[in-house]
Amino acid sequence: MFGNIALLSWPVVVAVLLNKKTVPAAIMGAIIAGYLLLPEQIAFDVPLLPPLEKNTIPAISLFLLLLLGAGQKNPRALQGWLPRGLVSKSLLLLLLAGAFLTTMTNSDAVMSGPVHLPGLSPYDAFSTVLGLLMALLPFFLARKFLAYPEYNKALIGAFVVAGLAYSLLAMYEIRMSPQLSRMVYGFFPHSWSQHVRGSGFRPIVFLQHGLWVSIFFTCTVLAAAGLARMAPKGQKIKYYAFGAWLLLTLVLTKSLGAFIIAVVLLPCVFFLRPRLQIILCAAVAVIVMTYPALRVSDLIPVDQVVDQVEEISSERAGSLQFRLDNEDLLLDRARERPVFGWSGWSRSAIFDDRGVKSSTPDGYWVIIMGLGGWVRYIAEFGLLCAPIMISAFRTRRYRLGFETSVLILMLTANLIDLIPNATVTPLTWMLAGAVWGRLELGALKDVEADAPDETEEKRKSPYTRFA
Repeated sequence: MFGNIALLSWPVVVAVLLNKKTVPAAIMGAIIAGYLLLPEQIAFDVPLLPPLEKNTIPAISLFLLLLLGAGQKNPRALQGWLPRGLVSKSLLLLLLAGAFLTTMTNSDAVMSGPVHLPGLSPYDAFSTVLGLLMALLPFFLARKFLAYPEYNKALIGAFVVAGLAYSLLAMYEIRMSPQLSRMVYGFFPHSWSQHVRGSGFRPIVFLQHGLWVSIFFTCTVLAAAGLARMAPKGQKIKYYAFGAWLLLTLVLTKSLGAFIIAVVLLPCVFFLRPRLQIILCAAVAVIVMTYPALRVSDLIPVDQVVDQVEEISSERAGSLQFRLDNEDLLLDRARERPVFGWSGWSRSAIFDDRGVKSSTPDGYWVIIMGLGGWVRYIAEFGLLCAPIMISAFRTRRYRLGFETSVLILMLTANLIDLIPNATVTPLTWMLAGAVWGRLELGALKDVEADAPDETEEKRKSPYTRFA
């Protein structure tokens, strides 16, 4: 009951934020807080619309209220609601057209033992496309209102503030067991056994799984490190302390993958200039974009990775091997319809003779390959990866500052986690939208980018620091 009330009251929260704060601050507060605090597994079924739940209600509320004129007048924002660049527009069109064609090419029924899945209809195509647009609203909002460098930096700060507040809830569950969702909303959102680690607990708070909690804290650690480098010397110690606390929280969430991502990317924040940071992230983005092809071609050394993990923990190695075995099964299934995929409603799943699912998809990439084939994979992962790759070629031309490179590092951390997990969230799309928006701005003549650890002599021009 309280979960329903929380979801229904969130548009009121959004209206208050738009009345009290600037539009960028209201967007960051409504989407981040909604994602972190609203309940999982509760949704409202509205005729002709996909289910309305925690990942869509905040952004829909923002979009509708802004259309109705709420918020400050004439905020500093980009023109229009849709991306204007050729690459971003093409990828968005491919995503929506591909989703429609995926549904229309799956009008046949699927028979698997005793399981009978009916064919899809034009109504399903309309619902799928509308669902994608709703899921992308954080992307559109961030691209329009969070594009300027000062808003890029504000978004980094919002992650740190949210991480510090959420760390208190996570620490409670680490010590007392994951009970907050049950205490507040009356249910536990996942499997209890997956959140018991050794003699301790993995926090889940109000998210889908403990892994989602971990990758969120990975992003906050990188954000705090970025603020520490950008801060004046007198304030650096504060942000270093924030980063240390968030890193401790990440360690205690007991996710080896998220911790490794943080450890690998943290030196980039501390020691590399923006251009080198972005080039490194672009290399990762290329690997992520081509990962299915590399995986099918056996160019990913999965056996060696499992052996390395075995040296750390046999339990984690077994879990990784289970994931890889399922990926092989699901890839074989996806290759039966490689262009547009199988669409939803478990049509891409594998069932045994009893009609029970015998496949467990974990990585977001293999889920998307099954749902929408190569068309959706290229379009959706292109929207996430392409801005990073484009930034690598335009860092000097567009004078991208440290605040944008840190956002790109945070987005890259989430991209890496999409290989083993399905941790795409409204925050992922908000990061991607902010980076796309910054690219649309191009080279700003009136904005001085933040640069860490530079002397006054090197600050003759606000742009020569990163040239």
